[in-house]
Amino acid sequence: MIQVIHRGLDILELLASQPERVFPLGEIAQVLDLHRATCSNILKTLSQRGYVERLPSRGGYRLGSLSSPWQGLAEHDHELSVAARPVLQSLSQTLNETSLIGVIRGGKRVMLECAAGDRDLQVRSRRFRNVYETASGRLLLAYLPDEQRNAFVERVGLPDARVWREIRSAKDLNDALAAVRRRKLARSDSPEHVVGLAVPVWREDQVVASISVYLPEVRLAPRRRNEIVSALRGAGAEISRRLASKPDLAKDTSRERWSGPQR
Repeated sequence: MIQVIHRGLDILELLASQPERVFPLGEIAQVLDLHRATCSNILKTLSQRGYVERLPSRGGYRLGSLSSPWQGLAEHDHELSVAARPVLQSLSQTLNETSLIGVIRGGKRVMLECAAGDRDLQVRSRRFRNVYETASGRLLLAYLPDEQRNAFVERVGLPDARVWREIRSAKDLNDALAAVRRRKLARSDSPEHVVGLAVPVWREDQVVASISVYLPEVRLAPRRRNEIVSALRGAGAEISRRLASKPDLAKDTSRERWSGPQR
């Protein structure tokens, strides 16, 4: 029964990550690793209770009229996106690499905004990713409150060895996440030889997102790594500052330009 509640909440968080979209049943099931019939039954119940709206004419589902807490979550994510957009654009222009801001929603790492460089060999990132796969997901997991982090691991399990080869036990995972918190930095290395580096975005004393850079491993010499980490920390601090100043982020500020790290 508890697992069904988790799955229902995962669905609501997923729909809130893109409230303007209508999600097909198949996509919801695929993203959340749910059996299609199980997903359909949960959506039917949520729809009957008014938390989800079914739109047969458009072939899917979106948040319903009673989902005000998740509408608030959607507004929060929009605020993050608007604050981060000009910073990501400047960061990617400075480094000429892919950068993004992400959160955990529905048990997945969700990309809110992304900016890319103009290299011929450029990393592309999917909107929804396994939390363990990415530097941004690992950083966000490390900063979850203990109770939430433990509940996540209990529900999802330990990472597959192909995703995070250093983790073979719960102790390995706890030690790795503790190291992320000490360094305020996470790294991921994919089988496709893509490296990710991520740092936190703060609002008051809480980590609300992660900002990360992804690039081919061949371009990550030690000096280059230091340059990227320094630029990332500056970008994370700038987004945190923007969130703290509470400007009118409902307006699209995509034309603003952060000057970026000074060389």
